[in-house]
Amino acid sequence: MISIVMPARNEEANIPRCYEEITRVMEAAGCDYEVVVTDNASSDRTGELCEKICATDPRWRYIRFSRNFTADNSMSAGLHYSRGDAVIILFSDLQEPPELIPRFLEKWREGYEIVYGVHTRRHGESPIRSLWASFFYKFINLLSEIQLPEHVADFRLMDRKVVNTINRMGERNRYLRGMIVWTGFRQTGIPYERQARGSGKGTTSYLYLFSYAVRSICSFSIRPLRFFFLFGMGVALLTVLLAAYYLYLYFAHGTEAPGIPTVILLLLGNIALTSLGIGVLGEYIGSIYTESKKRPLWVVEKAVNIEIPEERRYGN
Repeated sequence: MISIVMPARNEEANIPRCYEEITRVMEAAGCDYEVVVTDNASSDRTGELCEKICATDPRWRYIRFSRNFTADNSMSAGLHYSRGDAVIILFSDLQEPPELIPRFLEKWREGYEIVYGVHTRRHGESPIRSLWASFFYKFINLLSEIQLPEHVADFRLMDRKVVNTINRMGERNRYLRGMIVWTGFRQTGIPYERQARGSGKGTTSYLYLFSYAVRSICSFSIRPLRFFFLFGMGVALLTVLLAAYYLYLYFAHGTEAPGIPTVILLLLGNIALTSLGIGVLGEYIGSIYTESKKRPLWVVEKAVNIEIPEERRYGN
């Protein structure tokens, strides 16, 4: 069986077409499959439409959360409740083509445990957003201990062994793309052109993207902390050398070091560096605080075509 995990939030305009596209592709592929829709507390008719589909097609399963628990937790829940030998993540905005699924399956049957889509072009996005995406991958790879493939989103196939490994990870600050790469299983990419949204308008703001980038870095790297430690050591060494130089000028040539400008410059630099260092440290402390509370990753409010015992309605 192949599981398709489909996160959704306020996608009433796209759900009917998603059903048509997925049904056409999967039936043509001759696969036994299920679709697990994880609804992040949509305020439109997304849930109503999904329930209607579930009533006529038992291959569709619908899970609604009590509130918006973020896309990464929504995907994690889908992996948790999926049953397939392989699991495909496909968002309901139709920016990723379901037609690519047979090629994913082909690579999986060749022995790859992870098969992901690689953007060759991003239709419907502003140049600024595309530039931000390119910068994000390069920046996180510079700071992270693991190297993420560039221009790769969440559209991918994972073997059951990969899914089981992800399900065993207990962290609360989830960066699923990094977690999947961290597992180390054999992987490959398939290039495709990312389309504009099927209908509606995306709600992801630049502030959210920045927050997502910070969370991603804190989840998979301590290099920023090491950077400030090494930078601090360098500044301390430079201070000692500068003091020695000023003493040399004073005793050897009777020249006093320039006073106020030097002090002001060093003071402002110290304040800026200290503030930035405290900010980085605060992000890591905040991550530790979130992990220590051990709150559920998600809370299931409603489930259709899927039996979820009470103890499994909360993401561990």
